[in-house]
Amino acid sequence: MGLPETLFADSSLFQSLMGDTFIVTRTQHVADGMGGWVISHVALGTIDARLRPASAEEITVALQEQRKITHKLYCLAGTDIARGDQVTGEGRTLEVMGVREPAHAGHHLEVDLYEVQKEETDAGS
Repeated sequence: MGLPETLFADSSLFQSLMGDTFIVTRTQHVADGMGGWVISHVALGTIDARLRPASAEEITVALQEQRKITHKLYCLAGTDIARGDQVTGEGRTLEVMGVREPAHAGHHLEVDLYEVQKEETDAGS
């Protein structure tokens, strides 16, 4: 259950639905100087997009493919976003599980996301 195809006929209408701004970060491995690696997330920039919860059908299909998803993100084609990236916005951090370009139309991307639950940390520890 995605966006109606009639929205894609008018690009400005589609862009008007991209009402939220998200930060996209990518994992970077940096040598720690002791033979190991430090993993950090480097911000690639912000994107305008639309986020919605994944439907029960989409979640079931993903589980059959041995993937977990909780949300769908729609953004413009050509957006620098890839599997393994993180998307932050609307008070959530979500991991990119997959990116598709429906019908290869060069119009938009559908991004499968899985919400990352942040751990509470003790202050001062």
